[in-house]
Amino acid sequence: MRISDHDHRQFKHLTLHNGLRVFLIQDEFCDKSAASITVNSGHFNDDNDCQGLSHLLEHMLFLGDRNNATANHVPNFLESINGSINALTGTEFTSYFLDCPDEHLLQSLHLLGGMLIHPLFDEALLTNEIEVIDAEFQLKRKDELRRLYQVHKETCNQVHPFSQFSVGNKDIFQSFPSSELQKKLKTLHNKYYQPQNACLCIVSPLHLDELHIHVENCFKSWKKETPIGSKKLPPLYAPENLAININIKPIVKTQRLIITFALPNPKQDFRSKPLIILSHIFGDEGEGSLLHFYKQKGWATSVNAGGGIEGSNFKDFNINIQLTPAGIGKINEITQTLFSFIHLIKNDGIESWRIEEVAAINQLMWHYAETTKSVDESLHISQTMFEYPKEFLLEGDYVLDQIKPDLVLELLEYFTPENMRLKSIWPDIKTNQIAKYYETPYAVDKISNQLIQAFSNKNVDSSLNLAKPNEFLPKEQAIKPINQKFDTPQKVIEDPGLHIWYGQDSKFNQPKGDCYLTFDCLAVNQGIEVVTAKRLWIALLNEKLNQRYYQANLAGMHFHFYPHQGGFSLQTNGFSDNQLEFYSKLLTQIVKHEYFEHSFEQVKNRQLLGLSNKLLNKPINSLFARLAVLMQQHNYMPLDMCDVMQSITPEVIYQTKNQLLNQFHLKGLMYGNWTHAEALDISKVIKSFRNNYKTGDKVPRGVADIRHQPTYIHQVESQHSDSAVVIYFQSPDAGVKNTVLTIIAEQVVSGPFFHQLRTEQQLGYLVGSGYIPYNQHPGLAFYVQSPQASVEQLVEAIHTFIRQITKDLNQYTNFWQTIKNGVIKQLSEKDTNLSMKAQRFWMAINNQDNDFSHSQKMIQAIEGLDLNELIVFFEQLLERQEFGEIILHCGTYSNSSKDQQFQNINDPKIFKKTTRYL
Repeated sequence: MRISDHDHRQFKHLTLHNGLRVFLIQDEFCDKSAASITVNSGHFNDDNDCQGLSHLLEHMLFLGDRNNATANHVPNFLESINGSINALTGTEFTSYFLDCPDEHLLQSLHLLGGMLIHPLFDEALLTNEIEVIDAEFQLKRKDELRRLYQVHKETCNQVHPFSQFSVGNKDIFQSFPSSELQKKLKTLHNKYYQPQNACLCIVSPLHLDELHIHVENCFKSWKKETPIGSKKLPPLYAPENLAININIKPIVKTQRLIITFALPNPKQDFRSKPLIILSHIFGDEGEGSLLHFYKQKGWATSVNAGGGIEGSNFKDFNINIQLTPAGIGKINEITQTLFSFIHLIKNDGIESWRIEEVAAINQLMWHYAETTKSVDESLHISQTMFEYPKEFLLEGDYVLDQIKPDLVLELLEYFTPENMRLKSIWPDIKTNQIAKYYETPYAVDKISNQLIQAFSNKNVDSSLNLAKPNEFLPKEQAIKPINQKFDTPQKVIEDPGLHIWYGQDSKFNQPKGDCYLTFDCLAVNQGIEVVTAKRLWIALLNEKLNQRYYQANLAGMHFHFYPHQGGFSLQTNGFSDNQLEFYSKLLTQIVKHEYFEHSFEQVKNRQLLGLSNKLLNKPINSLFARLAVLMQQHNYMPLDMCDVMQSITPEVIYQTKNQLLNQFHLKGLMYGNWTHAEALDISKVIKSFRNNYKTGDKVPRGVADIRHQPTYIHQVESQHSDSAVVIYFQSPDAGVKNTVLTIIAEQVVSGPFFHQLRTEQQLGYLVGSGYIPYNQHPGLAFYVQSPQASVEQLVEAIHTFIRQITKDLNQYTNFWQTIKNGVIKQLSEKDTNLSMKAQRFWMAINNQDNDFSHSQKMIQAIEGLDLNELIVFFEQLLERQEFGEIILHCGTYSNSSKDQQFQNINDPKIFKKTTRYL
């Protein structure tokens, strides 16, 4: 097996006697133990008359097995030990993945094996689970991706299983007697859920030999039943499905053109990655690129190349173009330009250096990959075990050791007008059909022979060019000498209005680093006009910087320039070689005068679209977004920002930028593969820059104080029919004790709340709770979105649950230490990569935790807590003693105007002007 020289982990690949393929990873630094098992069966294996059966099967596996008949016993157990489990059903695969504390891995694997191997498919539970799946379906009916996906299904070859509805719903499942549905589930399970048809991956700090024993104990009893024959799939597209225009009317305000070319799936070419090469060429953003050409014409604002659906016998290559209003009328010209660019590639050929450049970047990304969460790693590998040979399990996504320009050109022969599908997507497009299930308006027609001939013209526009060699490729990957003193960041500058921190990682041994710089600008106190103009200025500058430094991003050196409540921030991360110089250049670009007139209207329209589309969010998302507006002083409603943005001119942008930079406080951190001397050098540059401007204080991040008021009620308009409620409780103070009590309270309620309101009461698919601090002030939220229950029912259900759990807390005596240990483990979780470690330090610095001890103080506070203190916390929450409460809802709530203890927020702007801020 090919393993990176910098990979510290141990690996073992084995196949059990029953045919189950297993990949074990021993990782001493992983956050939790994790396991994922992927079965080679998905919705392509559904019965033709019962579409969505595989999805229902996935759900039913959680509802009891031969070892334990209790529904949801696996997720309930994992949640009780600070673990989790989830599943997903795809086209050809279904995956089940969990994580847990290391000491519970064996028991968790036994539970996973039990639910996969011996499910009960209890007929009595089918009805409820069908309701759950139907609620999931109803919830996603206005999901834009699913709406587009259904049109895709209806415009492909109807004998290919991709055309089938994969989710399932009440109408489909209830057309069968429950006994027949149960029989279908058992037949599907018996046929495909066999060990030789599955792959298991485990990631854990436990020794490989111990993991091997665990696997044998938990899965050796899984029996092969019958041989599984391979299923030959028909072509995804029949001739009539190609060379077509598809018009689609979206819900959101978007303007897109997706040009798709139908390809075979070149998985066997993973060592030469021809489609990755083409994605790099089409997706270039430099001068002479497709995007640059479209922007110069005013037709488009972005181009993304290479995405698209794929399966064992098909692959779509999408070129996704975000259009301007002017671009809508230029679809033929945009498409013609694309073919002109294709002919340019064919004429110039694929020079070997282009592939070698991608190969070099890929190798850097593999050798110095950021570690992901163990559960994500196990899921990914359990899936790719079906894709790559054993030797390339780890390197398969990155390896490019076969330089084959001719193969790239061979695939490019599929990029023809006859093999193309054009999807045009905007709100006022003409349609004449309605897609099933999601009610998406669309229309389909053949591309005319005249256009086919025009697109086949081999002339090349002289303004188009292929990308030049990447000047940002890192040249040095040496690890700098380590000074343990700086493993925890230290201040290197502490001047009025300027605090700079520096730290040097000694754990991950990577030639990478992260730099942060945040501007607290007093001008944001002037209100929504400055905040809105700041947002637009940052978007305009990002447009320029993204084009200017596109190749830096490709080479693994990234930047993020973004607004926040107090001003704005710049972050760079990636390879450390030349990053400090890059950081300095970006700082200069931020403050120098840029001319935005050429791109102004395009970027402004994109921002307006983004703000107005927030009205189309799911109800729950809209409620949480409004809660953030109400609770945070410098946060404003999207529609109000839209109104302000309409009148903003380039002159206002230049004026706002000057206001922001007139007086500010600057704070920064550099953490990674740099020496103290390098940090001092760049700090001097920042200090020199800082001295050119007035010094300001930090901008307070005000939090609305709702603790000593009646319960606030606020209705949020929604274009969805579902009722939805969020109830948020603001904790008495932001001290360590109340913070940990709020965190533990959420841990205690999350499982029972979900189980009672979703599983037992069937109130909706979206049900949950969350610990939500605003600017470090803790709070606890409960939320439900329901297609059938009223707002009154949801509010009453939440309040009833809180009353009941407060009465039941004495029953938690035997679990109290386990609950505390779970939270302590979360607070003690290891950093899984360098960027996560840098971000943790940066968050601490921003929270004024300058000695990085806050987590330890919280752990000490938890260790000293007894259950009675949590009971008192809940009793005070229930009685609203020192707690604030706000109820946000979509849908009418008649009680809000009758009950004197409620206070309506009719106008958020008035509320924000009159409230007191902490």
